Amino acid sequence: MKIRYARDNEVGDIKKIWNYCFDDGQNFVDYYFANKYKNKNTVVVDEEEEIVSSLQLNQYKLRLNDKIYDTSYVVGVSTFPEVRGRGYMKNIMKFTLKELYKKNQLVSILMPIDYRLYRKYGYEHCYDQLEYNIDIEDLKKFKIDGRLHKASDFNLENLVNISKIFLKDINGNVERDEKYYENLFKEIKSENGHIYIHEDNGYEGYIIYFLNGDVMFVREIYYKSIDSLKSMLKFIYNHNTQCKKVTISAPINDKIRLVLDNPKDCDIKIKPFMMGRVINLKGYLESLYIESNLESSVNILINDEFISENNGIFKMSLKDNKLEVDKVHEGYDACFDINTITQLAFSYIDIEEALILNNAQVSCEVVELFSKIFKKKNNYINEYV
Repeated sequence: MKIRYARDNEVGDIKKIWNYCFDDGQNFVDYYFANKYKNKNTVVVDEEEEIVSSLQLNQYKLRLNDKIYDTSYVVGVSTFPEVRGRGYMKNIMKFTLKELYKKNQLVSILMPIDYRLYRKYGYEHCYDQLEYNIDIEDLKKFKIDGRLHKASDFNLENLVNISKIFLKDINGNVERDEKYYENLFKEIKSENGHIYIHEDNGYEGYIIYFLNGDVMFVREIYYKSIDSLKSMLKFIYNHNTQCKKVTISAPINDKIRLVLDNPKDCDIKIKPFMMGRVINLKGYLESLYIESNLESSVNILINDEFISENNGIFKMSLKDNKLEVDKVHEGYDACFDINTITQLAFSYIDIEEALILNNAQVSCEVVELFSKIFKKKNNYINEYV
């Protein structure tokens, strides 16, 4: 067994594994391998010159706690059935984590099929979405101000502007520029989806949706004002002869539930969406700007089975709004595994929740310092590949 990066002539083999393991339409597969796939970002298991397992490391810029990080999004983790159970996944994940560390990437993200598969590798739940399931007739009362029309390449700058305003209070999202939306147009088209933009004295919002039988799925509904949101909800209603229900994915702090006549008639649930992982603990913590006058130092034992550089006792010292983090051979004030540290680092939980989840008790100094470093925020990401 060899674990390595894919070669130029092996894209056909990677496609075969993808098609066997994932139920994607041919148009989407064609889009993915033409626009996303790169040999240099693909890790494979080579068994006697046959590719039997693979994953891809798609590159994004992630805005996390007011910093932008080059980030690998792990996708397409797949293995042919005849070799499952041989430990290939463990070995390919171990290789990948070491490679990400060597590339000096500080964090990584992953959308799991099953959380249990990836927790053992240090990935942990860091993102939720709200999911609305609404009877389309419940949107009848709204009205459209201005007009909605199909978005095109002409609207790239407008889409970027809308997303920046809509996501301004969101943590952990991907940086979106015009190139991002150019590629998104191709992705949505490959899945027979639609992108419409709302115009009313300027471009105020946009909606991405798919018609699946009598259910409309709204992947994104971004808006700069409540009037724009209401206009797009009416636009959804205008499909009432085609669809009976609409499912809408939205950030946790979304406002749709606040404008519905009777939210109790709507099924609203929190949907776990994405996992994260700290790849380089020292590098990530030292990259943060911490707005605090506190000067403090604590020793924290971190358990990380797969990245040895993260495993051990770390002295964390805060001074002049910056952390200095060094491995030491001393006693420690608290102990956390890399999963909990990841949730803190991604601002998905705070120190009080970390202590509850780990049934732990720590000194006041640890609580005080960690409460300054790790602030809980509204996380949201909406990338599928």
